[in-house]
Formats: sequence, structure tokens, C-alpha cells
Amino acid sequence: MRIAHVVHSYFPRVGGVERAVQYLAEEQAKLGHEVTVITSNVDVAGSPKEETINGVNVVRLRSRKLLYNDLTMPIERPPIEGVDIVHAHSQNSLFSVTVAEKLKDRVHGKVAFHFMAVEAFRDHPNFFIRRLAPYYGRRNTRKALEIADLPLVRSIRDLEILRGKYGVEAEYLPDAVPGYYFTAEKADPDEFRKKFGIKQEKIFLFIGRMHKLKGPHILVKALKYVGEDVATAFIGPDGGYLKETLNLAKRLGIMERVYYLGYVDEETKVKAIDSATALVLPSIADYVEVYPMVISEAWARGKPVIASMVGGIPYRIKQDVNGVLVDPSDPRMLAEAMLKLTHDKELAKKMGRNGRKEVFSWREIAAKSIQLYMRVLENR
Repeated sequence: MRIAHVVHSYFPRVGGVERAVQYLAEEQAKLGHEVTVITSNVDVAGSPKEETINGVNVVRLRSRKLLYNDLTMPIERPPIEGVDIVHAHSQNSLFSVTVAEKLKDRVHGKVAFHFMAVEAFRDHPNFFIRRLAPYYGRRNTRKALEIADLPLVRSIRDLEILRGKYGVEAEYLPDAVPGYYFTAEKADPDEFRKKFGIKQEKIFLFIGRMHKLKGPHILVKALKYVGEDVATAFIGPDGGYLKETLNLAKRLGIMERVYYLGYVDEETKVKAIDSATALVLPSIADYVEVYPMVISEAWARGKPVIASMVGGIPYRIKQDVNGVLVDPSDPRMLAEAMLKLTHDKELAKKMGRNGRKEVFSWREIAAKSIQLYMRVLENR
């Protein structure tokens, strides 16, 4: 089968949707399919227009970004002919909607469209985005639904919104984790703490961009209400909020319990998860948490998750079963959840085991995607 994924950014850029598309595309290629990723050339200076990465053909179109990644617009036509399936990612992406529409008219294949963060701008902290983006979002959602032969969703939240507000039944195709998350040897927490100079025994781990919407400042504030033997470690690139987060820790007098490790490789990330008491997702807006892959990664390693009740998170985490849900922007409530897991290690282990039952591998999701493609192709 010839498959063309469409996404506004791709490796070497890193992020949730970038990693998800890369893992899915590479697993599909391993299954013997001809896979191409059509993406933009924005923010990847030095990357060639076309190359092959781990068996996947990557084509970067000349594009312009207007302030936000979702407002990336291609300024050339995709040089792709004769594909069976166009799999576009995110209806909020102007790039994905535009390219998918052009390809459908040209290649006469079927279009699978992955919907994510549907109707998710209402709680955005930026006033203008909160006011204007819902109109943009609804316009793009309707356009993507017109294009889609196979509507897909990553979260049950989006499944229910498409059904209730748009009268559309979508297929649930969630994100997953690489196989080594299930098989890698357990790390030694003492070695991990020694390597990064972490003095405290209990670590609450944040994995993601250092961006205000991800709530790193909420986690820092929560440290005020827990013991001196508790630290937090931040893993991920700076999304423009690192300096403010660290300055906040200094003002609160808790800088010695805040560790920023930056962007790390997958082996180090697995060791960080193994060494943590729990993963924390203190995000404050629906838009940034569709189907957080880091939840699956923590569960695959048998760790509990503490997370805000935003986006698709409440559809995955069951209170005190596989994690703890807290109100967004409430550091005291977050601190109580952290203390709960530090004091009850058996409960933390039980939550991690229960979470493990909810995790898929990318090989499983790739195989399911091919089944869904085949079904829609049979209806040509």
C-alpha cells in the first residue's frame, strides 16, 4: 500500500504529533508499505527537501508560518502522485487541511484525517485566541470532515465531540509507545540521581515542552507544600517558559529542588521514569493535551500519573485506579496528590500496574491503521 502522511512539522523537530507520526510511519514501513511524509520546511534549516529516514520518504514543502505552528501554509504543490491513502494529522493545522485537499483532488486516493483537540480553544489563556480561534477551529473541522473518507481520533473526548456536535462517527486510533518501553531493563534510581546530581530521594517528573500551557509553574508552586525530600525534574525543550519557571523557583526559595535536564535521549527518559515516584502533567488548557504520549510511556514502565483535568486526560485516567486527577492551576491540590503517592507506595504501584493494561505498542496501532485503510479502500 502507498501511504502519504501529512503533518506540518516532522523530525528533526520534536513534539507530540511529530513523534506520533514518525513512530506510526516507521512501523507501517516495517510492515512492508511504501510510506511518505509530506511536511513543511519551517524551522528545519539544513534539512534537505527530500530524504529517507528509517525507511520513510520525507518531502518538505516550502512553507510560511504565521505566528503559530498550526498556521503554517504551504506555498508549493506536493510532488506526490499515485498514493492509496492520504493520512492527514490535525484539523487545526492549515498545512494539513490544505495539502490533504490538494492531494485528494490529484491522486484520487482515500483520505484518512486524524482529528485532535476539537473545540479546544475555549479555555486558552490568550484572550484573542480564546475569542477568535473557535471560529477558525470550527471552519477547519468542517473542511476536514468534507475531505475525510475515514475520520480518526486519538482521544475519546474528540470521538464524543464529533459524534455530538457534528454527527460524525470516527474511528478510535490512539497513540502508543515503542516496544522497548515494555522490554527495557529497570533503571537503578540511585545511579540516575547521582548522574544528574539530584539529592532528594522522591522525584516527580515533568516531560514536555517548557511552555506556560503545560503548567511547569504549577508544579514548581506545588513544591512549596511538600517535604524537603521531594524534588521535581523537568525533561523537554524550552518552549519559551523555562526562564520564568526557574525564576519562580528562585523567588520561592526552592531552586535546590528543581532540576532541568533539557532534551534527553529515549534511554535517559526511560531511566528518568523508572527513577520517579510519578509522572506529573500539570497542564492548564484543553488544547495542549489531546492524548499525551507521556502518560502511556509512564504506564508502560509501571508508574502512576498525576494530571490536570484538561483535554483528553480525564478520559484516560481513572481516579485512584491508574492515577490521580487534579484541578488545573491548583498547586495545593497537586501537592496533596504528590504527598498521597509518596506516603502510599503500594497504591502508587497498583496505579502503575493498572495503567500498564491501557497501553498499546506502535506495532499494534500500525497494524490497526492498515486494517482501517483497507476497509475504506474496499469501498472505492
